Amino acid sequence: MKKKLYILVITIFISSLSFGEMEKVSFWNSHIETDRIEIELPKYDSLNFEKAYRIWTDYQVVELIKFNDTTYSGLLVNFISKTNRKGIHKKTIFQKITIPIKTVKKLITELNSENIEILPDSDEVDGYVNGLDGKTYIFEISANKERRVYSYWEPESEQYQDPLIKEVINVRNILNKINSEFKLWEYFVKFRDRLPSGHYSYGMILLTKN
Repeated sequence: MKKKLYILVITIFISSLSFGEMEKVSFWNSHIETDRIEIELPKYDSLNFEKAYRIWTDYQVVELIKFNDTTYSGLLVNFISKTNRKGIHKKTIFQKITIPIKTVKKLITELNSENIEILPDSDEVDGYVNGLDGKTYIFEISANKERRVYSYWEPESEQYQDPLIKEVINVRNILNKINSEFKLWEYFVKFRDRLPSGHYSYGMILLTKN
């Protein structure tokens, strides 16, 4: 009887973990799907490619696609929510910048070497700290005809994350390799600073430009 009880408790525990992970993936899927529509990016299943990577934040996405050995495509998209005075979303303003093919090819190779296609979600990493506010990176990966979405909260933070965790090393290397080609925050700031007067929001920040 005790053995059956232990098995039941373990089963319930595993099931609750699985449900929590599914709930988190569903949340991020819904989140990036809304942004994808707003910034007019195609759905993965509408394209015929070998592999594709999208690295999302609340205001930016890097897209890298390998269609075949000779054809590549890449975009950096900055976006921001135009709001009314009360901070209610009205529309999304976005800017698309084409990434040179040579850079796309190089980054796909480098990011693949950092296990971007097989990294687990941060919830599955022992010792990884997750939080609510702050910066989250969402990875939307499609390779070998399978699509995955996983996320890492504040992976660059020395305060929260253990730099010796291998997944932290991988994610930091991924972000460093992208930033070595183009400084993500600087591109967003230039886009943001050129916006006309009005009310905006990105992440948890409300912005009023006069």
